[in-house]
Amino acid sequence: MAAQPPPGAEDHRCHLLLGSFAMLVQVALAVAAVVTLIYKRHSERPRRPWIVWAFDTTKQAYAGVLQHMVNLLFGVYFAVDATASECAWYLINFSISVACGVVILYLVMKAYRSLVDRFGLHLLRSGEYGKPPSWKPWLAQLLVWGFLASGEKLLTGVAVILPLHSYLDTFAYWLEKPLVAYPHIELLLVMVVAPVLLNILFFWVIDNIIMKKRPESKIHDDSTFEGDSTPLLEDDYCCCPPSGRDSHEK
Repeated sequence: MAAQPPPGAEDHRCHLLLGSFAMLVQVALAVAAVVTLIYKRHSERPRRPWIVWAFDTTKQAYAGVLQHMVNLLFGVYFAVDATASECAWYLINFSISVACGVVILYLVMKAYRSLVDRFGLHLLRSGEYGKPPSWKPWLAQLLVWGFLASGEKLLTGVAVILPLHSYLDTFAYWLEKPLVAYPHIELLLVMVVAPVLLNILFFWVIDNIIMKKRPESKIHDDSTFEGDSTPLLEDDYCCCPPSGRDSHEK
């Protein structure tokens, strides 16, 4: 049986979407995600061209916004008639999503890449946008990645959170109990501190999953590779059939 909050605690419950402070917290979370991906690009060897990095990042941003909205909705929904607040449920849901989501998305992307290669769907090769990079494969991959990421959230909610709701509610309230009287501090912890740490891991790993992997031999042997000046794709991966003009140029 779930623990009951003390009398008057309802007045101090932490809410996800009420007030300017909550909105400011949402902005801080988005900024932290972008800064993480910029730093990741800076540490890459070889580095992706900025346009390729932007395409990869906007795919993550789009899927991240969808997932964040689902997290917020789950936080509000699961807190109805529950002991724990919306904020505590957001943290529980977010943590489960990171733990399960990385594994699910890794396996899904592995199957996805296999199908794309098998049927020659060059437009949908994750992290490959043509030479020069084009918005058409980016848009196609954006929509697919958003669908997969949202599907992962729904799968996690149905398969993990719903069956364990009562146990997770008890655990969530136990976590937030010392902060019940301080909703702003709780909001800061569950929407900034903890998610920033988890997001750094999540976005870093997911970026590795969706980016194009440059073969090791290309990194060491390709003398034409000079960072941002080199096109992303090898000729065999071009989204459009080779033209006669391209053949003459070679």
